[in-house]
Amino acid sequence: MAIKHPVLLALLPLSILCVSTASVSALHSPRPTALALTKDNQKSPSIIFFLPKERPQTGVGWSITTTSGEAELALAKHLVNIKAKEYVAWWCPHCHEQKLLFGKEAYQIINSSIKVECDKRGLNAHPDWCDAAKIPGVPTWVINGHQYSGVQNLKELAKASGYKGDMNFRYIQSE
Repeated sequence: MAIKHPVLLALLPLSILCVSTASVSALHSPRPTALALTKDNQKSPSIIFFLPKERPQTGVGWSITTTSGEAELALAKHLVNIKAKEYVAWWCPHCHEQKLLFGKEAYQIINSSIKVECDKRGLNAHPDWCDAAKIPGVPTWVINGHQYSGVQNLKELAKASGYKGDMNFRYIQSE
């Protein structure tokens, strides 16, 4: 896999980034890597980039290593209130990156209310719901009848869902 992102290229010599995949079993570490880079100062969002260094826990995935702020919590509650759905698979690195954008506390709200596990081996799985919703891949959000596939920055989810609250989100997805 070729890395083209200039910030990530600069970090490679520092060995901060591990470029293994979940299918590579030779390189394992006790914790997944979530790379958070502060852009300007503490008030700027951090960039999230996830490449697994170990296999996910069967049926569950990787641990969420980021924390939620008030904006993430408010958006998660809003998504629950409007009955949005997030379709995921426990083994999906992109799904995990979406979790990291929300942070552990906000994702607990999503996990217990609007997350739909599409893999039959996953915890509380509903692959039939994913089939019925014609989900093209994971992660996919369904908001107000529209599908949004792939990892979504929280500002994108806020706009799609009509969220008008605090948008001072802690994390953004790498490009």
